[in-house]
Amino acid sequence: MIGPAALVPLVEDLVRYAVYGDVDQAAHVLDRVAEHGDAADMYGLCVAVAESGRDALLALPTAPDLFLGDVLGLDADTARPDPHRLFAARFLTAYLHDDREITTALYCAAHTAGDPARTESVCALLAQVSGLHRRATFTTTSPEWT
Repeated sequence: MIGPAALVPLVEDLVRYAVYGDVDQAAHVLDRVAEHGDAADMYGLCVAVAESGRDALLALPTAPDLFLGDVLGLDADTARPDPHRLFAARFLTAYLHDDREITTALYCAAHTAGDPARTESVCALLAQVSGLHRRATFTTTSPEWT
């Protein structure tokens, strides 16, 4: 078990590496958590990544007002949904709506599926969140990206 105190800086590194496209370093951090952590640590990583996604979403110039009840959702390819991208979209959407029962159930399903499905689902969540961070960065600092 890694525990929350040690997990926080690892998640910060993980998200930063993913946002800047350093796939090797992001994979190294993810492998470290998978190797030394347990299911609770990996679920904690998913929750922390989703919280980072909330921060990125709220940094967008047209951020929804969560306190006024704006509804959030992510597009998923419904014609041929990739199960890992679908996990990411559902986990992040549930997290943004404060539905911890669903985030727990989704993670339990991914965990039960084992590797490589679990790792690919966590990577899809990380990709979704890093995309939100890049979008928030470029749309708030570079008008030509909007």
